[in-house]
Amino acid sequence: MPANSDNVLFLCLMAVRHIHCRSYELSSWADIPTVPLRTKRSERLPCQAGGPLVICLDTSWSMSGMREQLSKAVVLASVSAAHLQNRECRVVSFSSTKNCIDSGPITCDAEGVKRMLDFLSYSFSGGTDVTGALKYAIETLDMTSSDLLLVTDGELPNPPVSTTILSQLETLRHQTGMEVHGLLVGKRESPALDSLCTEVHGFLADYEGRVLPVRNKRIASPTALALFPTNSRMGYMNRLSPRRFTFALRAMSNSDDDRVNMRLYKRDKRRRFEDDDDDIWSYGGDYETADITDGGESEDDDPVVPDAYVIRAEDSIKRIQHLATSGMEERAKVLKEELNEELEQKSSMRQILAESIAFVGTGLVERDVESRLVILSFVSQEHVLFIGPPGTSKSQLGRRLSQLCGGPFFQRLFTKFTTPDEIFGPLSLRALENDQYVRCIEGFLPTATVAFLDEIFKANSAILNTLLTILNERQFDNGAGSKRFDCPLKCVIGASNELPESDELDALLDRFLLRAQVSPVSDDGLLKILSSTQPSKEDELVNSERNYSDGLDEVFRTVSESLPSISMNQNVGILIKDIRNFVTNTLGQYVSDRRLVKAARLLRVSAATHGRKQVDLIDVLLLQHMLWTYPQQKDALREFIIDNLTPNNDIVDQSKFLLQGLATEALTLVKKTMGDVTGQSGAREADLITINSIFTEVGEIKRLLEQHSNDLERHIALLNNLEYNNIWITNDDAQSVKQSCLPLAVAASTSVVNVLNDAAMLTLALTPNVIDDDLRSSVIEILMESSEDVNTMFTADELELSLKDAKRLFKGEKLKQWKRTRNSLQ
Repeated sequence: MPANSDNVLFLCLMAVRHIHCRSYELSSWADIPTVPLRTKRSERLPCQAGGPLVICLDTSWSMSGMREQLSKAVVLASVSAAHLQNRECRVVSFSSTKNCIDSGPITCDAEGVKRMLDFLSYSFSGGTDVTGALKYAIETLDMTSSDLLLVTDGELPNPPVSTTILSQLETLRHQTGMEVHGLLVGKRESPALDSLCTEVHGFLADYEGRVLPVRNKRIASPTALALFPTNSRMGYMNRLSPRRFTFALRAMSNSDDDRVNMRLYKRDKRRRFEDDDDDIWSYGGDYETADITDGGESEDDDPVVPDAYVIRAEDSIKRIQHLATSGMEERAKVLKEELNEELEQKSSMRQILAESIAFVGTGLVERDVESRLVILSFVSQEHVLFIGPPGTSKSQLGRRLSQLCGGPFFQRLFTKFTTPDEIFGPLSLRALENDQYVRCIEGFLPTATVAFLDEIFKANSAILNTLLTILNERQFDNGAGSKRFDCPLKCVIGASNELPESDELDALLDRFLLRAQVSPVSDDGLLKILSSTQPSKEDELVNSERNYSDGLDEVFRTVSESLPSISMNQNVGILIKDIRNFVTNTLGQYVSDRRLVKAARLLRVSAATHGRKQVDLIDVLLLQHMLWTYPQQKDALREFIIDNLTPNNDIVDQSKFLLQGLATEALTLVKKTMGDVTGQSGAREADLITINSIFTEVGEIKRLLEQHSNDLERHIALLNNLEYNNIWITNDDAQSVKQSCLPLAVAASTSVVNVLNDAAMLTLALTPNVIDDDLRSSVIEILMESSEDVNTMFTADELELSLKDAKRLFKGEKLKQWKRTRNSLQ
């Protein structure tokens, strides 16, 4: 290798000019760990005098920016000089101990030039550890009569390698005459490099310029660069390397969020030590203080001042943070206005229904749930079944409903000997004279608007088939061969002291969509009954004359008209599916398709009566009155519904994983195009297509997260108003549901907002004209690492969750991390 440093400088400057004129796309290095091919026999290189030249190129973070271009120029110039001397040449890039890349032999032909340019088309990254490159060169290559060139900025630990490596290098020097030369880029001295090399050559120690994109010339390559001299040496903070930039951002940031500063500090610390696998030495204080200070002054005495690049990068991050936050706040505002508009439109309907419920429950103690179910069954045109002992106001609820609707009311007590004539009317004697089988149905079940059928499961088979037709199809077949006619029946209230014991009555049980167990009043309720005054007959007569039929009929018409336009949220459908699986597999009960379809329609009725345009998760609470078969199953069903009422948050972890991969790929491409995402600076079309594809995928993830966030925010708003705005849920039940579900929903919403903010900021970082091209890669990298640290933290709401709630919200490693964080705070 030529020993004259002037010759090396001359060749390097020629290479710089050659790169500038040809506009090669030297797009930075990527920290790609590779495993060199190892064979039982080391690969041998020519060992005559003037043997092969092995160039070890430093690819650490500190070599990015201007030093990147200078080091590549040195490599090209050295390869050219080696071929002029008929010397074989190969390049080994290194960053950490395990990360090194061998270019293979560089031949002086078109294939060799292509391989060299391709080898130089990656980006700088990783830590600084020359051990891996030297180990690879000594163990894999035959270093006999070879020369070794280390191209680095000298930011190496001191000592740079272990004593074993130093001993091996010294042995090669004495036995083969190998020389180790160091080319120190942009610094005056490096004690660590001096201890490793035979001779160290300084390169641009007194001349450090800025590398800026050439905007005034029309150059096809996006990486065409110009070198501008400066009057004074640039300080530590003016080196455009991501690690240094990170330190500046941490030191100078005025943000109120201390967590951001802590994440940047952790990232700076992690980059210095994460790739160091040898415990023989550590990064010493001389190395750090020599970099940070100038002229021997301490950092406290000479505070670091960020340069224009750092300030612009800070401003860009703050700008996209503001844009992302503003967009999310505007979206939340619109969502709140839409929900309020929905709720205010049907306030008159809720008032009518609330008055009807109050009328049905007047004078009844602890019958709030039953009163609501009676009105809900009437509005939805479904049937309700009350199971309980005698004397628990079951028949009174039926009579109150008949007073409300104002139509014909039919009431019967079933026994084993009840005949069809008692239910459907007697046979017409005059019709029998004409050989017709016709019943006189006036005043019986086929002509009733509301019916109360007590002990309904004692109905015999002669009644059952006709009764099922009336309950389900609302039709009655009066006479052989005659056409069926529609029955005006709106609601049937069934009552029984016990559940059916015969399988043939299962079909009858399935016809009653709503079910409730009516229990005797509690001790407190009994005292309330005993302390109340007995109503007089006059009061009963006045009450019987009250008629709400006009209002309820209007409510029924309005609800029926709005049902086709009410949608069902996907989360509701998933929860109904899970509930059916729970009832089938855990409770061991069959749920018919007819019951599920009717249940879905009733949920739409619930949404319509509240003025909402879609079925929400809080409507699913009504399924606790529909899908049980035995009363003892109701509590288990209710608990399952409440435990799963918060929307599934699996999309957060999935989106986080996808965003990390897309951000990493985008960062590689942005470095390759020097931040150009439009092609105006000459970026390759293939890279632009990939960047646009990433931008589209991030946008789709953002859209899904926004939808999920909207669902959660809507769910939280409805939970907060559950006690006041929900007609069909009692206040006690509403308070219990709110207490159980609201903390989970808030914690889930916070988690979604964090990931959504990451997606929004990444979208803005890839959007043209939002940030400058030369800042784009640094901004994306900062956002990536900030996102990693934020997503491993827990909010105050999440840390206040109980262990049971945490198990429902977090899974696997995230749950373990939550436990460790919770325990550390106790």
